[in-house]
Amino acid sequence: MIIGVPKESKPGEGRVSLTPANVEDLLQIGHKVLIESNAGKIAGFPNNKYAEVGAKIIDNKKDVYINADIVVKVKEPIKEELNFFNPGPILFSFLHLAANKELTNTLVNGKSTALAFESVRLEDGQLPILMPMSEIAGRMAVIVGANLLSKINQGSGLLLGGSAGIHHGYVVIIGGGSAGCSAALAAYGLGAHVIILEKDISRIRYLNDTLPKGITVIKSNTRNLIECIPLADILIGTVLIPNSKAPRIVSRDMVKSMRSKSIIVDISIDQGGCIETSRPTNHDNPTYVEENIIHYCVTNMPGAYPRTSTEALSENLFPYLLELTSNDNIKESLRRSPFLKESVNIFKGNVVKKSIANEFGFNFNPLEDLIK
Repeated sequence: MIIGVPKESKPGEGRVSLTPANVEDLLQIGHKVLIESNAGKIAGFPNNKYAEVGAKIIDNKKDVYINADIVVKVKEPIKEELNFFNPGPILFSFLHLAANKELTNTLVNGKSTALAFESVRLEDGQLPILMPMSEIAGRMAVIVGANLLSKINQGSGLLLGGSAGIHHGYVVIIGGGSAGCSAALAAYGLGAHVIILEKDISRIRYLNDTLPKGITVIKSNTRNLIECIPLADILIGTVLIPNSKAPRIVSRDMVKSMRSKSIIVDISIDQGGCIETSRPTNHDNPTYVEENIIHYCVTNMPGAYPRTSTEALSENLFPYLLELTSNDNIKESLRRSPFLKESVNIFKGNVVKKSIANEFGFNFNPLEDLIK
C-alpha cells in the first residue's frame, strides 16, 4: 500500500506522524511511503533521514493526498486540506469529530473513511495512542501554568512551590485519567498542594493507592467543585469522554470565584473544553483573559515539544497502522482487529459512532453492518 505523511498545517504543530525508523519498517515489508518535504524538520527528522531509509520526498501536499491509499497525520485536517477528501485516502489521525462539525460534514459528504487515534481502545478501556499525548499534555499544563503565574506574564506573581515558611500554590485538576495523573505528579514535584477531582469511585480508589499521599483525591461533584476551585492558583481541565464532546464541568460562576490572575489550562479543549469560559487557542496566541483569569486553551499542546511527542506518537500508533495495512481490503483488516475497528469514526461516509451522529444529527450506522 502507499502511505502518505503530510506536513502538519495546524499553527504551531511541529510533530510528524511517523519517524524514519518506523517508515523503514513499513518499507521493509513492501509498502511505499510518501513524505511531504520538511514534514519532520521541526521535530528533528529532516528530509534526508527519510530519504536514507527509502521514502519518497514529495514537494506538494496535494500530491501526497492524491497518490496515497492511507494518509497518516497527527492532527485533524484543517480547512485547506478538506478538498482532498472526496473521498480521498483513508485518514488515520487525531480527529475529535464531536467538536468539529465542518470536518465531520466533509468526511460524510465525500463518502470518506476516517479512523481516529483517540478512538483506539483496548479491552481494559485504555487509549494506547492518546495516552502518551495526554501524559505529555498533563506535564506541560503544569509547566505552562507555573510560568504564566509569573508577573512578567501578567500572572498573580505566585511561585508554585513557594519558599521556606511561605505559602505554596494550589493546583486543582478536574479528572483523574492519564493527563490528570501526569499533571498531579508534575505539580507535586514542584511542591504545590494538589487536588484531583474525579467522578469514578473505582478510579478514586486506584489513585489513592498509587499516587503520593500528599496528593488529595476527592469525588467530583458540584459541592466539592464549588469549594475547591476558589483555592486554585492553576486549574487544569482534563475531562475526556471518548468520541464525545467534553461536558462543561466548571461553570462561569466557578471561574469567577478564583483569585485574580490565576491560571486555567483546559486540556479538554480538543473535545470542546470542560470549562465554560474556555475557547480554542493556538501556539501563536495561546492565552486570553476572561473573568480576570488567564486562560491557556491550545488545541495541540504536545506540539510544543515535537521531538518527544513525535517519538511517543509514532511508536504507539505503529502497531495499529501495521494492522490497517495488513490487507488491501480494509473491511478484512477491520474484521481481524477489534481495537482497530474501535477507531473507525466514519466509514465510506457513514457515521459509525453514535455520539458523533447524535451531536450533529446524522444517521447512525453500526460498523458491523457495513463490513459484513
